[in-house]
Amino acid sequence: MPSMNGNGIHPEEDDQDLAARIAAAGKVREIRLSPDGTHVVYQYQHQYRISASTEADLWVAKTDVPGSARLLVSGGCYNGGADFHPDGRRIIFLSDRATPGKKGTLFAVDIDDRGEPEEMATGCRVQSFDISPDGARIAFLSPAPAPEEHTLRVKQKYDATVYSEKVGLARIMLYDLATKETSPVKGIREDMQVESFTWSPDSKELLYRLRENKGVEYSEMPILVERIAIDEENPVPVHVATYPRSPAGQSLWLGSGHIADLQNYIPTNILDARTLFVHRLGEPFTDGATTRLYGETEDAVRIVNMDTSGSGEGFIAIEVCNDVDTHMDVVVCSADGARTTLTIFETDDDAIWFSAWDAKRVVDPTSGDVSYIFAAILSSAIRHEPPNAWTIRVDINGRLRNARKVVVPREMARRRAASQTEVVHWNAEDGTRLSGIVRYPPGYEGGKLPTFVFLHGGPYRRMIPDYMPYFCQWRELLAWSGYLVICPNYRGSQGRGHQFGYAANLGVGMTDWADCDSMADEMIRRGVADPDRLAVGGWSHGGSIAAWGITETKTRYKAAIIGAGVTDWENMVLESGSPELEMAIGQRLPWDEAPKRRISPVHAVSGVDTAVLILTGEKDERVPSGQSIGFWRGLRRHATPRGQKAVELVMYPRETHG
Repeated sequence: MPSMNGNGIHPEEDDQDLAARIAAAGKVREIRLSPDGTHVVYQYQHQYRISASTEADLWVAKTDVPGSARLLVSGGCYNGGADFHPDGRRIIFLSDRATPGKKGTLFAVDIDDRGEPEEMATGCRVQSFDISPDGARIAFLSPAPAPEEHTLRVKQKYDATVYSEKVGLARIMLYDLATKETSPVKGIREDMQVESFTWSPDSKELLYRLRENKGVEYSEMPILVERIAIDEENPVPVHVATYPRSPAGQSLWLGSGHIADLQNYIPTNILDARTLFVHRLGEPFTDGATTRLYGETEDAVRIVNMDTSGSGEGFIAIEVCNDVDTHMDVVVCSADGARTTLTIFETDDDAIWFSAWDAKRVVDPTSGDVSYIFAAILSSAIRHEPPNAWTIRVDINGRLRNARKVVVPREMARRRAASQTEVVHWNAEDGTRLSGIVRYPPGYEGGKLPTFVFLHGGPYRRMIPDYMPYFCQWRELLAWSGYLVICPNYRGSQGRGHQFGYAANLGVGMTDWADCDSMADEMIRRGVADPDRLAVGGWSHGGSIAAWGITETKTRYKAAIIGAGVTDWENMVLESGSPELEMAIGQRLPWDEAPKRRISPVHAVSGVDTAVLILTGEKDERVPSGQSIGFWRGLRRHATPRGQKAVELVMYPRETHG
């Protein structure tokens, strides 16, 4: 999109170089703590490489020693999913170093060893893994071999697919670290997909979740939760619970005998705020027997088991979103149930990168002193600080002992961006209090600016004051191009609890677009946004709302970027890999009677005067490329003469949703 500056801002050559460096900078992510809290391992992933393969390195550092970060595993290949062995000295990770471009091989490396990582010959592809608390075995998910008749069909090039066929369902395998032997877990039914699992505190059982088939479509169907002993000759699964749909992330089996999950505030709702559910193993999963924490005014979005030492209590670290802020709490589970005890970290004009954090409860073996260690990838758009790995240690009362910055990424640290970011609040037309992030271009000293309304995806996401460009986050790059970039947290977003999150079920265009448009009104009222130079855009659901917005307003927005956005909600239910989710957002089933209201942007392309850039991936299963092609066709035929001429569709070959 060309610059619409007009305010005297002309970035110098070196500023443009900085923008390029920001765009090409790697991502610091996937941070994990050693059991004793003395070390961290994290991933540095290179972005925007020419090759199709992802390149990612592993770094290790001492938590209490500044400047101790060093490269542990490299090699121009993917290395990730790393975690510490319970002995604290070895790191287990996934890599494609043995088979370039094909992730799924386990490797181990000693944190003090400068040699090559050791491959673990499991004999099958590893999708995800978990190390037993006693350190003896690694359980991992692997696709089951295809039936002989299916393999024969493929060899004969008769490769037609039965859509509901169950081929390659994930199963749980065990790798014995002493004998180096691999074996399947016996007793688990083979006609269902294992979507997640976790170890028992004593390393003798596994708790796992089953769904009817692989694919996101089946995550919205009933989920069976079972447990099974792994050393019995003929183990029999024990039923634990039935969930109405998949929880978010991994279930936890705590030392207190409790099971913890993140489920929606009302578990049957597809769109809702996330809540921590804790129930005692062996008791029914019902309202009367289950403790439910968070979800009314703030959202619980990720949980970690802080203590696998077998202490007899359960300690959960939980990431809690409150509007644009985040705090980390410790939840203790004991005989009398679950309760929140203290907050060990709160953001302060910064943000945690997409759940990139870990936490441990550490007991000093000599003194018996107990402390909590928290490690996270933090960045701040407000202070112009790029993503860094941090470690924070607090005592059992939450008092800070120390905070250490682990590493400074070179590409983004050569120079800080001289631009301003702020959090703003305003009231929607119906009085609802809303929030958003505003990013000013470098050197801004006042006056009206060309304005880009940048919309997040999800819808269950949120805009926070982070500082990390990536494929669907253009805020920094647009600001460096001279735009005022405003980013609303519309109803349906994360961080405001049940009522706010559930609003997405009202249907696209009912409250979300009005909330986004009202932020433009607010910034115009404040005298910083130019009403005659407005643009709008986003990726995924952000692109969906942008498409709705330009068909609603017709002429207000002069330009738009629709990145992998939905334009026909009825066809999304027919074609997308997640039909229940699309139905919940669009509030329309294509096989029902005619809709009572307009539900899709493609129904209202007539009169659109906006210049539109449409972006899509050829292999996108979440939002199939037909959504973009159909919108382009509609605009080319029914928009205004300017709108017909100024619409462009770009399809990226081989690319998925992101």
